[in-house]
Amino acid sequence: MSRRRAAAGATAGAAALVALAGAPVLARRRVAVGHDVAPVAALPPLAGRERTVRTEDGVELAVVEHGAEDAPSATVLLVHGWVQSSRLWDGQVRDLLSARPDLRVVTYDHRGHGRSGPTPRDRATIAQLGRDLAEVVEAVSPDGPVLLVGHSMGGMTVMALAEQRPELLDERVAGVALVGTSAADLAIGTYQLPAPVARLAQRLVPVLGELGVLAERRGLPRYVGPLDRWLLFPRGADPELVRQALDVHRASSAEVVAAFLPTLSGHDRRAALRALAHVPAVVVVGDQDRLCPLAHSQALAAALPSSELTVFPGVGHMVHLERRPEVSAILLGLLDRALTPCADPVS
Repeated sequence: MSRRRAAAGATAGAAALVALAGAPVLARRRVAVGHDVAPVAALPPLAGRERTVRTEDGVELAVVEHGAEDAPSATVLLVHGWVQSSRLWDGQVRDLLSARPDLRVVTYDHRGHGRSGPTPRDRATIAQLGRDLAEVVEAVSPDGPVLLVGHSMGGMTVMALAEQRPELLDERVAGVALVGTSAADLAIGTYQLPAPVARLAQRLVPVLGELGVLAERRGLPRYVGPLDRWLLFPRGADPELVRQALDVHRASSAEVVAAFLPTLSGHDRRAALRALAHVPAVVVVGDQDRLCPLAHSQALAAALPSSELTVFPGVGHMVHLERRPEVSAILLGLLDRALTPCADPVS
């Protein structure tokens, strides 16, 4: 059997496994929000002030600044997830600046993602992403308060920054938003599946990743399809949002997918949360998130006494897309709380 046929067969097998069933996550919610959502229309690309930030090992990160150029009231830095790009924050950029034109809103692509430069495998780690984030913060906001917003691997990157640079949290970071993310116990391939199926999926995912790299080196495109959709969105999600997310996923290479898998499965930054304990924070999650399940966000909120937890029923991993206006409103509320002197912590 050719490698191409083997890769296709393994992918189909994994898709069949994952499609079998998902065990629901049962956990108490502190805040629940839900209502009917109108279909989403495609929006034109955002224009901003493009720049490059060069990291400690020479990788060039593509950065885009929006909003106030001089003396912003605060800088909001939006950090995307694995196999995604800054494009998926466009809705929040529009909403934040529409409500607060005094802000500077910054997005950037992780190393190996989007328009940023490629990364060596030994630097494809959440620890390295934390160091990259520190360099972006210092480049785009040399003074003034900063609000860090991280989705999925972006939230883990914020935790890595807290672990490495607690003084930066004390001096510069006014607030933190952790969206659809996790501090630990993120076993790649669990996906809320029954235990036997999950164990098989965990063994298959790294193998499929390396088969994808081999296929890519032979000139074959990385396959993105129903399995990716199932992982990111619940049944009935808006087709336009699904299209936007999968288009971004297709732009990521198989090499990036495989390179970052080990750091995700080994991620454990529960100790780093101590550096965030005094920072005004929000934790946002969809209760149908298959990649960073609800229980992980509940654990984050429990570890952060200054946090507010919002759970969106019927929403999956791409909560900032599926509930764009509500998530943007949560970020604006966090800004108000973070920039108000002597704000009382949430009990």
